[in-house]
Amino acid sequence: MNNKGITLIALVITIIVLLILAGVSIAMLTGSNGILTQANSAKTQTANAEAEERINMELTALKGKVLAGETLSQQDATTMETNLGEGYTVTYNAGTGISVTVVPSGVNLTTKGSIDNSGNITPAVAP
Repeated sequence: MNNKGITLIALVITIIVLLILAGVSIAMLTGSNGILTQANSAKTQTANAEAEERINMELTALKGKVLAGETLSQQDATTMETNLGEGYTVTYNAGTGISVTVVPSGVNLTTKGSIDNSGNITPAVAP
């Protein structure tokens, strides 16, 4: 007899190979070193670095103002807060200067950054 088709053994072997491939794929996506975990980690690091850079640029601009002989004011703090965007809170204190006190949700900085009336900057630092 000349039967054509797939034998049961070939079908079982194919299913086993597909299950192994599925298991390997799932392991690559999930877990402590999986693609999804690494993507979330990269997203967090990018948000931290972006916040750090934005704050430090604004502080440097204010240092230029201090070096030009001008004094820091509440208006400078308000302008900095506007330039940084939503989620940031910038505080002005006549005695100590300007500091960033709140950053957006999801951003973690070990130091949020400040500038004193003499132009000394404490930069924002991401962990």
